[in-house]
Amino acid sequence: MSTKLKATLRRTLVAGFCLSLAPSVAFAQTDLEKRVLQMEAQIAELKALIVKQNQATDTKIEKVAAIKVAGSSSNLSLSRGTTLSFGGYVKVNAMLNDYQDGATPAASVAQRILIPSLTPVGDGASDGAQFDSDIATSRLFFKTSTDTSAGTIKSHVELDFLSGGGDERVSNSNNPRIRHAYLNWDYADDASLLIGQTWSTFFNVGVLPESVEFIGPTSGTIFNRQTQIRWTKKLGAGSSFMLAAENPSTSLAEAGGGINGSSFDDNSVPDIVARYNRKAGAHSYALSGLAREVAFDDGLISESKGGFAVNFAGKVELSNGDDIRYSIATGNLGRYIALNAFRDGGIDAAGNLDLTTVTGGYLAYRHQWSEKLRSTIQYAYSTASLADGLSSANTEKVSNLNLNLIYAPTPKLTFGGAIIQANRELENGVDGDLTRLQLTAKYGF
Repeated sequence: MSTKLKATLRRTLVAGFCLSLAPSVAFAQTDLEKRVLQMEAQIAELKALIVKQNQATDTKIEKVAAIKVAGSSSNLSLSRGTTLSFGGYVKVNAMLNDYQDGATPAASVAQRILIPSLTPVGDGASDGAQFDSDIATSRLFFKTSTDTSAGTIKSHVELDFLSGGGDERVSNSNNPRIRHAYLNWDYADDASLLIGQTWSTFFNVGVLPESVEFIGPTSGTIFNRQTQIRWTKKLGAGSSFMLAAENPSTSLAEAGGGINGSSFDDNSVPDIVARYNRKAGAHSYALSGLAREVAFDDGLISESKGGFAVNFAGKVELSNGDDIRYSIATGNLGRYIALNAFRDGGIDAAGNLDLTTVTGGYLAYRHQWSEKLRSTIQYAYSTASLADGLSSANTEKVSNLNLNLIYAPTPKLTFGGAIIQANRELENGVDGDLTRLQLTAKYGF
């Protein structure tokens, strides 16, 4: 308590004590009124000092709290009102792969994540189970957020390490690769504009099921990132609408196999995606439509056709904490589904461009055994109606079944195990299988 506050309180008490001791007959009426007014003034002064002291204390507390937020290891205040946050996770994978009909090339990305189109097919002898481990799917991201007179502007840059690098004999290096790099401008309370590279608007990434494997239901999910410009408008009642123009690309095959799997950049217009998002009670879903150009020009043949596809994906949350996730897509999907397991189309023997139609999807169920233990079972499948005139040696069907068990002693630390069974079949009936046992440890920060 300050010295001034103590003195005021002391004068007030002394005055009150004197007033109580003096006999009322000794005071004239005017003296009594004067003393009462003095006491009231002193009490008012005392109250004002107490309020002022409390306000000073509150200000100090607010300053301390602000310093703690600004100095957090994952949220830093920069100049001009910009906040920087960063995070990611360290993920260590150990896999035992058994390809029943041959083996993938050494150091192939298929030894780290499931690539449906790289599952060996035929009558090749199995090389037996092969063990491999890596940290390549670990990732790091940086985000910024700035409040301006024109609205909030955010940015996001994210890397992982799946681009290869040093060999396993010495360094086990892994080159960083860009995953996301975009800005998002919230120019109104109900509208925003995104520009840069991120998940395709056609892909409802929010309902991708949890998996020990890098993606999970790879054989049936839409999965790609690309540069785009996306407009989002909130419609109220848990719904929104998105419209995007995205970077195009064409992947083709031909009857003779000469350009099988080749990628072309002969498109003259971007891929156009429209998407409607809705949340109704425990069910959230998105309906997306895709219009794209598939084009080829080698100087001798110049062909272009329009392709169309739809995707419906969602999640149902159950009352016991479990959830069901699903996705179904059909149309001229090509590179959009199953990590480009199917070509967009092909050039037949007459030099004509024909498009492939693909239908695929997945279904996943997650069960919460306890606060720390959960499991997910997921099945993914896609099948293609190949373009006319193409070789029957092209992939027609891919599928994978994943059984996952994940233990989390704390929310950001998880240990998991999975058994994965994958299959690829060509149009001519030749097929191949993969059985994988995968263990992982992951810490998010």
